Amino acid sequence: MQCERCGKLMALGKETAHNGQFLCRDCFMDVLSPSGVCNTAIQRGILTPRQRRIMTALGDRDGVAFDELAAGLALPAADLERELSALARLEKVREARKDGKKVFRVC
Repeated sequence: MQCERCGKLMALGKETAHNGQFLCRDCFMDVLSPSGVCNTAIQRGILTPRQRRIMTALGDRDGVAFDELAAGLALPAADLERELSALARLEKVREARKDGKKVFRVC
């Protein structure tokens, strides 16, 4: 059987039905876990190890594209999106445009 979201092959019986789609475990967890971040975590303002890695990867660079950042950090897109959302709410990272493309940079 094949995941209807990412196309990954799954053993029969390992799929999860959600809203009429058969999803692998990873896609099902992504669907259930929105990119929003808990307000308590934001209020504390303490960066997680993953967030520190993102900040290091962005460094002094003049903007890094989402795909480049995800590949460089070996993070799934949904995880990176969630972390960038938290960093934006902490005013550590901002979204910008560079050569017509969306990039992320340190504030």
